[in-house]
Parts: sequence; structure tokens; C-alpha cells
Amino acid sequence: MLGPVAHIGITVRDMDKALAFYQGVLGMEKLGEATFAGPEASRLTRIPGTVLRAAYLRGGKGIKGPPLELLHFLQPGNGEGTPYTQLNNPGITEVAFWVDDIEQVTADLMARGVEFYSRPQLFEFAGSKAKAVYFLDPDGTTLELIQTILE
Repeated sequence: MLGPVAHIGITVRDMDKALAFYQGVLGMEKLGEATFAGPEASRLTRIPGTVLRAAYLRGGKGIKGPPLELLHFLQPGNGEGTPYTQLNNPGITEVAFWVDDIEQVTADLMARGVEFYSRPQLFEFAGSKAKAVYFLDPDGTTLELIQTILE
């Protein structure tokens, strides 16, 4: 019935600030950008008068997988005052990225002012090991780094 994941969407309060973070801090490559408006956009989102700016990014040159879609509602405006998504709320809880050296990437991002939940944590499951850590984007969306630990 379903094909592969097409993209992962994150609504942001300020597109320029979000792009500065996802491109400038995380090193993602911008694939393109579009603005959606009109009756089709309003019907799609179920928000009358929608004007939506969307940007599409991928982890970098040669990285495979679905792109990240950043959405900024220009009209009627993003939900100022809306609480940040919490990990225990229904819905998308985080977007995870594979890394080769989680300790180094965490240190690099911390040096750039990125807020982390904790230091990387080691997990064992199904006979394998991995390290994982959560961090926040400028809007409080939870992101995750994961590294497979080979022995």
C-alpha cells in the first residue's frame, strides 16, 4: 500500500533562523524551497488563508534517505504561545540522524550553543550496541543523534 517515506516535516516559527540552524550548524544541504497558497493549500492544511513557505534539506552531499521539510506558516502565522512538543505527546517525537562519532558531533554542536538533553547514552538491544542523544532545534523540536557501536 505505502511506498518509502517521502519527507519528514517540521513546522518552524522563523524560516531564516531555522535554515541558519539546519544548514549552518548541522551542515544540511538545501535542496529547494517553495511557497504554497490558495484554496488548495487551505484545503490541504485545513487552515483558511494558508500561505506556507517550505524548504527541503538533506544531510549533505551524497546522503540518501528522505529529506527534511521545514514549514513556516506566513499566513495565518505560526502558533505563537503554543507549547513545544514533548517526547511523551502523541505525534512525531523526534527526527534522528546517524553519525560516525557521536561524542565528537555532540561536542561540536555544544560548542555552537546547541542544547542537549544529556550526554550520549549507551544502549544494548538485540545483540547490538548504539549510543544516542537528544538535542533541540531553535523552536524546541527534539532531534536525535545515533551511532552504532561496533565491537
